[in-house]
Order: sequence, then structure tokens, then C-alpha cells
Amino acid sequence: MRNLLFFILFGGILMSQIACNQGGNGIKTRHGHMFTNHTNGSGPKAQSGELVTVNVYTWLNDSLISSTVRDMGGAREVMLPDTAQLNERAPAVFDALFMMTKGDSATLIQKVDSVMARAIPKELGDVKEIRYEIVMVDLVDKTGVQKKMEEEQKKAEEARVLGVEVEKNLRASLADYKAKKLGAKLQKTASGLEYIIHEKGNGAPLQKGETVPTNYLGMFQKDGEIFDGSYDRGGAVPFQVGGMIPGFDEGLLLLNHGAKATFFIPWNLAYGEQGMPGSPIGPKADLAFYVEVE
Repeated sequence: MRNLLFFILFGGILMSQIACNQGGNGIKTRHGHMFTNHTNGSGPKAQSGELVTVNVYTWLNDSLISSTVRDMGGAREVMLPDTAQLNERAPAVFDALFMMTKGDSATLIQKVDSVMARAIPKELGDVKEIRYEIVMVDLVDKTGVQKKMEEEQKKAEEARVLGVEVEKNLRASLADYKAKKLGAKLQKTASGLEYIIHEKGNGAPLQKGETVPTNYLGMFQKDGEIFDGSYDRGGAVPFQVGGMIPGFDEGLLLLNHGAKATFFIPWNLAYGEQGMPGSPIGPKADLAFYVEVE
């Protein structure tokens, strides 16, 4: 059910809109949805080609089906398309975004048609409408978008350069680990996870359930082949503590925000006897990770 917002917001469900008129303080959008701007800020309204950061809460009857805060770790960035591309089957939330400015809080009501009804779980009862509660956290104009893209490109290049050094250091640590040369630096938990904390970090301890931006590089202990990493993808990736493989989660819970560490994870704390089908990770694969948590 939590994925319903994603499909509706970004086009996963093809929908036909039914015009509605429910009165009150709402106004009808270009595709017939009812929109109420609770704050109606004085700033410029969002336009095509601009970047908005939004929190969206999706309700079906009394059930909160999806929340960017709860399910995605916080507000999400959305690049606004050309309005000419938004026909009656376009994601309903876009109608609201073009009628908002930074700081606005709004409600959008969308009628449920027969196509959408088939995707709604029966246990929610008779759902007549979808209610979106939308908060526009930020709005970046086209000039700002260009600047942001340049900054992100620079950051991605810096991450790639850093990744080369991280790979070199992880290979050296893995070689010393296999040669049993790490000595007192290497620690071990009761479960069998072995780890080195390079920098403890000055922040608060990581907590289960929180989402933390993480730079990482993963390689196989057997041959040092890299199978995954964030550095060649431009930087930190949000990980939910408690949602990873057991050894990785256990390692994260040993760290503070700002920490740097290396984990040596045995196969039984990684992807187990079956490995990860469809990936390079085969059965009983022992893994090594270097991680930096923000």
C-alpha cells in the first residue's frame, strides 16, 4: 500500500480524471481536481523547468497510505515538466504544484475512477477520493537549477576521485585482514561481524529506523572484486538502519554520525546460502565494506 503514492505521483497508474465540484474554499484545477491552498504564500508560483522539494501525504479514507517523511526519509525533489505534457492522465499532484510557492501547504482531492479503484486494497473499504496533503519545502528557479546541476556535477567528480582512494585503502585493509595483520585494530562481535572503526564520528549514535546518508564501497573478500558502491554514483546514498543485510545493520549500529569504518561480513550475516539472485553476489559470499556515515 505504501507504494501507491509513488505510482500515482510519478505516473505508475494510468488514470482518467473525473471533474468534481465540492464547494468550500477549494478551487478546481485544470484537470478537475479540488485544490485548497491553506497558506497561499506571496512568492512566485512554481513553473515548468523549476525544481521543487515537497512532502506529500496520501490518504484513502482514514488511512495514511504513503508519506514522503515516513516512507522515503523526507521531502523529495521533483523537476516540473512542461505543462503541455500534462494531459488528463497526468499525475494529479502536479496540478497542485503549479499552484503553489515555497512554504505553501495545500490539500488536493482527486476522485477515484474505475481504473484507480482496481489498484486500491479492498480492506480499505469504499474509497471515493484520494486526499493529498502537500507541503512545498523549497522552490528553485531555472537559474538556481542550472547552478545546482553544476554543483552536483562537481560533487560527483569529487566523489569519484575520493572513491579511487577509498578502493586503494579497502584493498589494503582486506589484504591485511586475510593475512591476519590487523591486530588490535580489528574488533569482533558475538555474531561474527568483524570491523575496524577508523573515525568514531562526533555525532549521535545511529539508531535503528533512521535514514542516514552513507558513502560506501563493497567488495568480495575472496578476490577483492568490487560489486557495489556510492562513489561512482555521485556520493552518499540514504540507507535505513535496520533495512540492510544483518551484518551491515549491526555495523551501522556501532557507529556515530560522522564515523568511518570497515566491515568484514561473513556470508551468514550477508546474503546467506542463496546469495542475491540477479546480482554478482553468489552463494555464501563473504563481503567487505568501507562506509562513511554523515
